[in-house]
Amino acid sequence: MSAKARTTGRATATNVSAQSREDILNARAISTLGAGVVNAMSAVGAAVIKKHKPVLGKSPDWFWHMFAKCEAKAARVAEQAARDPQACGDATFIEVYAAQLPKLMASALESHDKALKAK
Repeated sequence: MSAKARTTGRATATNVSAQSREDILNARAISTLGAGVVNAMSAVGAAVIKKHKPVLGKSPDWFWHMFAKCEAKAARVAEQAARDPQACGDATFIEVYAAQLPKLMASALESHDKALKAK
């Protein structure tokens, strides 16, 4: 197998596994967003992190893993909503993302707390 074939195979395998992971934001989709949308996403993310700082201090690895999953899911839901013919594009994306991320994170934290109490 040539070096080029090995490299291409590795890149393809990496792309497939990245697409199937639910904690990865699609880089191509992010590159199509305007700067204002990315700034809004950052502001929402920072607010969610600040709100749950005690949990971040207790179990940072779990928190960052869950935050990444919630962030990616919120972005996917927002992207779908923004594609609606009645939607206002970036404004709809921001609105849905800002509504979804805190809900998803709160739900994840609630499930985590229940699991810890069950042990």
